[in-house]
Amino acid sequence: MRNKRAGKIAKVKVGINGYGTIGRRVADAVLKQPDMELIGVTKVTPDYRIEEAQEKGINVFSVSSSRDFEAQGYLVKGRLQDMLAECDVVVDCSPKGKGSENMAIYSNYPNLKAILQGGEKHDITGFSFNSDCNYGQAAGRRLARVVSCNTTALCRIISTLNASFRIRKVRATIVRRSADQSESEKSVLNAWVPEAKKGFPSHHALDVKTILPDINITTLAGEAPMTLMHGHMLFIELEKGGRQADAHGVADALQKNPRIMLCSSQKGLTSTAKLKDMFSLNGRNGNLYEVCVWKDGIGVDSDGEIGLHMAIDQQADVVPENIDAIRALCGTADRQASVALTNRALSIGNSPCKPMDGRVLSATT
Repeated sequence: MRNKRAGKIAKVKVGINGYGTIGRRVADAVLKQPDMELIGVTKVTPDYRIEEAQEKGINVFSVSSSRDFEAQGYLVKGRLQDMLAECDVVVDCSPKGKGSENMAIYSNYPNLKAILQGGEKHDITGFSFNSDCNYGQAAGRRLARVVSCNTTALCRIISTLNASFRIRKVRATIVRRSADQSESEKSVLNAWVPEAKKGFPSHHALDVKTILPDINITTLAGEAPMTLMHGHMLFIELEKGGRQADAHGVADALQKNPRIMLCSSQKGLTSTAKLKDMFSLNGRNGNLYEVCVWKDGIGVDSDGEIGLHMAIDQQADVVPENIDAIRALCGTADRQASVALTNRALSIGNSPCKPMDGRVLSATT
């Protein structure tokens, strides 16, 4: 990554293994970073997404035999191994469980760094990453795991509030979307499906503690018949004797983080569908990288417990985390610089209704 002759840091060479729901978005985000070069993406099966990538000028590499692709009229740049040989970092966006299998392939490239997604277990990398919480701890590591969309959102909200208030305990009820929009055939229909078999708490609490080990948190989750976004109802108890909260103070604290967007039902944003609609025609292809919190839904009860509603775009909120994880592993920028670069490149923290101008706006303005 260092160009010794020029004495400058060259662009980090990034490969994306898997061009599905997350991989496509991470690839788009890498293309927008001034300090990164996208070597290519991989596909297991030949389908329309190859045309999408190639129309963007992205090199496509095959995981399976290239003959399968040629039979469908698709030309690929090479095999997965060819892509890895050119990369400084691979971002593994393959289906759940495949990332752990791919580690055997990545180990053949001693200088290659690898980032896995939240569908893989923490123990595979030994380090789970969140930009707000432990960016600096990635230095010198070869492997990292970007936690799931729900865990990313929880870490983002909890760490932001914990910086202003001393949190004693967090409880979260998570209403999960049943499938991504492109996988509607897998969706739950006319049912509520609690994650009862996985026990209490749900994995989200355990994942949060891999990043925020000192936070006392418990969670329950279940699936609802929807594909747009996840929803959380969050309850936060504060330490006695510390600074106590009111709704206005909570909103002010959250608004300091540009990756948290305060929205208002009074402005017509009464549902996740309305949120997605607001971002549908803004140059972000409908992606909400921010965690969305309803400002008029924030409350504090007589015991001082905070309650709030938030929504998470399962396809997008982990994208900036992956970009920051690349810089954190490679040591090319500190947290403040990386977050600023990522936010500006992806227009995070700016109103979807106005061109980016450096101001931090919210949907309440």
